[in-house]
Amino acid sequence: MICFPNAKINLGLQVALKRDDGFHNLRSVLFPVPLYDVLEFKESDQYSLRVWGNDVVSVKNNLITKVWELLTSNFDIPPQEVHLLKNIPSGSGLGGGSADAVFFLKNLLSHYKIAVSKKELQQLAFQICSDCPFFIENRPAYVIGRGNVVEPLNFNLNGFYLLLITPDHKISTAEAFNKIIPKAPQYNLKKVVMEKDFSTWKKILYNDFETIVPGLNSNKNKLYNLGASYASMTGSGSAYYGIFTSWAKAIKASSNFTNTHILTLK
Repeated sequence: MICFPNAKINLGLQVALKRDDGFHNLRSVLFPVPLYDVLEFKESDQYSLRVWGNDVVSVKNNLITKVWELLTSNFDIPPQEVHLLKNIPSGSGLGGGSADAVFFLKNLLSHYKIAVSKKELQQLAFQICSDCPFFIENRPAYVIGRGNVVEPLNFNLNGFYLLLITPDHKISTAEAFNKIIPKAPQYNLKKVVMEKDFSTWKKILYNDFETIVPGLNSNKNKLYNLGASYASMTGSGSAYYGIFTSWAKAIKASSNFTNTHILTLK
């Protein structure tokens, strides 16, 4: 079986509180975007995972292996030979590892006709990684808590184009959260996003992790000077993006950056 896990971006991200368990309460709107990894699996004599492409993560630390260990502790599933082609850069805040894990989880359960409720599926996903529950439905959503509370939204960006920039330097999730200083939210993030007013987004819709990335503001200003309607960092990683009203504007702007992707939004 073959499937194509996709990336996501964050439209705003608030780090509201550090919890007693060491994790943080977050608020963000997550939005799926058409940048894909390629995942293939088939029955084999023993479990194996081979990874090619961008920023290869060790098999032991890959979330796909964590999914395999979780599923085989709960269900009777034959060993799998898994192949993963990475196009979504790791450490970029694009959720590629979480998407890979959830697509493997859902497709493996479906392939072997193992019925689980939506609630059970969400619980399994949350045991893997905080970003994983979003990818169960894989549609625009308001996500709060550690990522375990996912509210699907009737929201789209039809007619807009995303210029995605993925710098060579990476930011690990642990590193980002060690540096961030939580603060009480200053605005209703979901309400601001749903109004889809780019002039308001530009003024107040903000990713709190931008404070820990040197030079990000100058890159955002550069995107605005090149015609972006909105620009931001995504997730806790190093990637940032501009939203444009035309493909031509996005193409022209892309020549000013390296490691870019231009994606049509829906």
